[in-house]
Amino acid sequence: MIRNMIEDRIGDLKGNIGISYVDLNTGISCFTGNCDVFPSSGMVKLFLLIEIFHQLDSGKLHKEQIHALTSEDCSFFRKSELDEPSYGVISFLHEGLELNIRDLVYLMVTVSDNTAFNILLQIAGMDNVNDTLRCYGYKDTVINRKLFDWDKINKGIDNYHSVKEVTDMLHRLYLGQLISSNASSEILEVLKHHQRTNVMPYYFPENMVIAHQSGFDMGMTHDMGIVYADNPFILCMSASNVNTPNAESVMRDVAMICYRQSNS
Repeated sequence: MIRNMIEDRIGDLKGNIGISYVDLNTGISCFTGNCDVFPSSGMVKLFLLIEIFHQLDSGKLHKEQIHALTSEDCSFFRKSELDEPSYGVISFLHEGLELNIRDLVYLMVTVSDNTAFNILLQIAGMDNVNDTLRCYGYKDTVINRKLFDWDKINKGIDNYHSVKEVTDMLHRLYLGQLISSNASSEILEVLKHHQRTNVMPYYFPENMVIAHQSGFDMGMTHDMGIVYADNPFILCMSASNVNTPNAESVMRDVAMICYRQSNS
């Protein structure tokens, strides 16, 4: 059984880990690990992406809608109180530069631009993101703050996701059942261009199409998506309170285990 193979590879990895797998042709699925709900780090970008397309689909937002970069947008991460590096490029651009919603979406997902996330969260509304998640039945996945909001971080406020719920999100997207068929397809098209390749895609050929979103922080790593192999499958993996290189090595091997199982 694939669950046994995954558990064997997890072995005695110390910390919290949750792994969910779905074979999209046979429907065979499993969840294993010792945890389902994790602090989200960059995974929040998937949940905001869903809300952005929900508002695009309803006409509340438009892809060509313009946001002109403010001095706060361009300097937010440079003046972070812990001098944390920020993924992305916006914090290096000039005030007044005009970006539309489509630009911000692709910056947020492809190069994991944290400023793009914060701008889009402000535009879409945090409450709206969470209301949409609840409408789809996701009770444990929630956005509570912007990225690098140190006032909230210091109060212990974080963003969270459920591995099982993200698996369901991706399954609905694959079936064209999240928001609308067109919105589902467009969301997956954006996720196919995510450029962080050091976990799930690591052992795959460069031309393997994977629609995924990742996230990482100190002692934490996530990678969740759909692998479009000849026999496609969903794989969602999260780990926290771990030695990150060890966890990522496990995740890379699990991705290959799932690929071989689905395409044997």
